[in-house]
Amino acid sequence: MTNLNKLYSYYDVSTPIQQKALKELLLNHLPKEYTNKVIEKLQAKDVTIDRQTVRNVKAGISKNIMVFNAIIEVAREFKAISDRLKENLQNLK
Repeated sequence: MTNLNKLYSYYDVSTPIQQKALKELLLNHLPKEYTNKVIEKLQAKDVTIDRQTVRNVKAGISKNIMVFNAIIEVAREFKAISDRLKENLQNLK
């Protein structure tokens, strides 16, 4: 479970707009297989990490800005895919 209040304080997400955007990304757009996607993204930058660390960072149990940033990047990529799907479905009408 994600502790949003802890994440807000860890990563200085202070404005309501930022908090709403972060909440939406983490709860609605982060895919089920996000741990593997985050690990792949970090391995491309020569950073070795395990799935438990990724889950702990997302849950707010531990703080690691590099891992958290990769989690947000994965969520944003999947949000873009979701937005394209919605647009494509709208164009079918």
